[in-house]
Formats: sequence, structure tokens, C-alpha cells
Amino acid sequence: MPWWEIPDHLEVKNHKLHIGGIEAEEIAHRYGVYHSPVAVYDGDLILENHKIIRDAFDNYKDRPCHIYVAVKANPLLGILDLLHQELDKEDLYADVVSPNEGKLCLHAGFPKKHIKFTGTSVSDHDLDMITDMALVINCDSFSQIRRLAKYGSREVSIRWNPGEGVGETEGTITAGEHVKFGIPEERIYDAFETAQLLNLDPTMLHQHIGSNWKGDEVNAFLDTVDKTLETAHNLMKNSKNGKLKEVSFGGGPGIRYQESDPSFDIELYAKGICERVKESDAKINAIAIEPGRYIFGNAGVLLTQINTVEEKGVPLMGDNSGFNHLIRPQLYDSYHELVLCDQADIEPKTDFMIAGNLCESGDVRTGDKHVLRPMPNPREGDILAHMNYGAYGSSMASEYNSRPLPAEVLVLDGKTYIIRGRGELEDLLRRQHHLVRR
Repeated sequence: MPWWEIPDHLEVKNHKLHIGGIEAEEIAHRYGVYHSPVAVYDGDLILENHKIIRDAFDNYKDRPCHIYVAVKANPLLGILDLLHQELDKEDLYADVVSPNEGKLCLHAGFPKKHIKFTGTSVSDHDLDMITDMALVINCDSFSQIRRLAKYGSREVSIRWNPGEGVGETEGTITAGEHVKFGIPEERIYDAFETAQLLNLDPTMLHQHIGSNWKGDEVNAFLDTVDKTLETAHNLMKNSKNGKLKEVSFGGGPGIRYQESDPSFDIELYAKGICERVKESDAKINAIAIEPGRYIFGNAGVLLTQINTVEEKGVPLMGDNSGFNHLIRPQLYDSYHELVLCDQADIEPKTDFMIAGNLCESGDVRTGDKHVLRPMPNPREGDILAHMNYGAYGSSMASEYNSRPLPAEVLVLDGKTYIIRGRGELEDLLRRQHHLVRR
């Protein structure tokens, strides 16, 4: 049994990969994988992952816990629709990092008071749109606080940098030194005072120290929870409010990308936060978290078609995708399991360079062209599955080399639904104009 199998969701039957009970090859061919790749999401697994988090916090919480889904991990409207349709309204929260993510959530039916905007280097144009939408604003800088005050009195959240970060790589650590996010820890009290002097009402405190924690990394995160709670207590000592509306312990929960990765202990995470909040002197109405990868990551699979199998100094297997569709190996040196859909549990036989169709020598699935990957015997025309595509796959995809974006499909209750059509030439031309000289 492959390590990545999830009963009823990602399974191998008669050597073939099934997604949500349907053969992956069937989905790929039904939605035209020979034109461009097909991204597939198991909607039932997305809902199950959300429920795992909800149940864990329900076991330990003594006050409301708001689960803000990190929309940047997967902003597809069809998936936001799924959450809106299946979750109770009191569970429907979203963390967005751009005005358009906020608009997507509103289109999907999320309550505007449950959408929190957490931006950085925020422009006046962004502030115009966010205030027009009446979303909750999480202030990242003194500049943002000063400029937001021009829009009138309002409740705000303030993001601070507790001085310690944890994440998959340097690129996913969002606290500590040499980090652009949040108010530095030595200035957080000044930030609250500045907001109050400018007639803003800072009723929420927010931390985010990084992304994709696994194993013991949750303990380093819990150390910062203690620090944030102490800061929350000190902030409220001399505050006219006396109590914070919400403290958010954002970011973090990771998934296994390869067999050697430890699992994320969701129970330890939930218990650690809730018990620390209970024991703290900080007066807090509600706690909040912001999972994205944990909810979406293992529910997505990118299906591509192999077009080249031959020797080019090393055994090479090429397909019809590239880092334009999955950039994480190049950007973060990240590992993604690769599975031949009709040989999903067959032992590897040969080490291959697995290359894409971009005009770039670094367009290989391992991120390093010198690193080969053991695979069973591939054939031209076979379908290759890229596992754990659900978070930061589609959302970071591009049209580099004028290659179209993949078709995107949701599997739900044994049926498939197209939630975004594949890119076409018309998409590349839509905002372009011929040069007409006068």
C-alpha cells in the first residue's frame, strides 16, 4: 500500500490510481489531458480535513474558535462554493491577502464580517477596495495604520512579529529577523497606542510565524503562543476595552509531501493552543487559526500526459506541464510524489530525469536537474499524477511560455464538476492589443 493512500479518497485498485472513487486516467481523458494538464480535487477530502480541525478544537476549547481558511492556498471559486454550501455559517471564515480574494469569497457567499484581510505593503488602492467591502482589516505596519485612519473609526486587528519563525523553508518563514511581515515585537505596544490615538479600535491581535510545520515544529510554534498571550494580557492592562475580541494564531499546519515526513499532530496543536489560552491571564473572547495547506493540500492531484521517454545522457521522461503549473520544487526545493496512474503501486525500476515542456533547463520536477527520480517503466501517452497539488499549486500557476492553465475539476460524491476551464489562446489575447500607430 503506498504511503500516500487515503481510504475512500486516494486509493490504488488493480494498480490504478483512483481519486474520490473514480479512475484518475478516466478523469484525465474526459477533460482533455492531451490539450493541457488537468487538476483534480477531492471535495469530500477537503470537507473531511476541515472537520478534523474543527473536531480537534471542539475537544479542548472553552470559547469560540474561528477557523479562517487561508484562501491564498487555493482561491478557486468552485472550492469556496463547496465550503459555503457544506459548512455551517458560524464555521465559514476566510483569511484573504488581496482585495480580489475578498471579492471571490463574497461571490461564494461568505459573510463579510467573517472575512479578514491580512496584507503587506498595502497600497491606498487596496485600502479603498477593502474598506468598500467592509472586511475586517489586519494591520501589518504603522504606515497602514496611519493611512487606514483616514477612512474613519473602525475596529482593526494588528499583526505582530513575535521574533521567532518556523516554516518549511526560508521562503515560508514569516516571523523573526529579516522578515517583512508584522509590527516588530518591541513596537507592538506603540502600534496599539498609535491606532487608538488615530481613533481606530484595535480589538484583535494576530501572529503568523510560518507555514508547513511538521513533527516537533509545533512545539516551537506553541512557544510563540505563550509570548502572544503575554503580550495580549499586557496590552489590555491599560486598555479602555479590557478584553480582546479575538487573538489569531495564524498559519502553519503542514502535510506529508514524502514518506519520510512526520505527520502534523493536530491534537497537540489544538490542545496546546486551547490549554494555553485557558491558563493565561489574557482576556480574550475568541481564538482564531488560519489553516490552508492542511485543508487543501492532499486533496489535489495534477494529472499530466507523458510525451517523451528516451535516453538523453540519462533516462528522460517528459510531460506536457512544467514549473508554470507547479513551481514549488523550483521555488522552495519542495518534494512532490509522482505516480504513474496505471502503475500506482508498482515498484520503481529506473531513475529518470522528469522534465517538463518549458524552454528552461531547470524545468524538472525535482527542482534540480541532477536529481533523478525512480519510476516504474513509463510509456508515452501514460498519465502522471503529481500528488499534494491542492495547496499552492493552482494558486501559484502562470502562463509562462504562453502555455495555458490546466483545466480544474472537483470530484464530489462520485461525480465530477468542471470548476475552471482550461486556458485558451483567447485568455492570452483578452487583455492585449495590437500596436496601431497613428
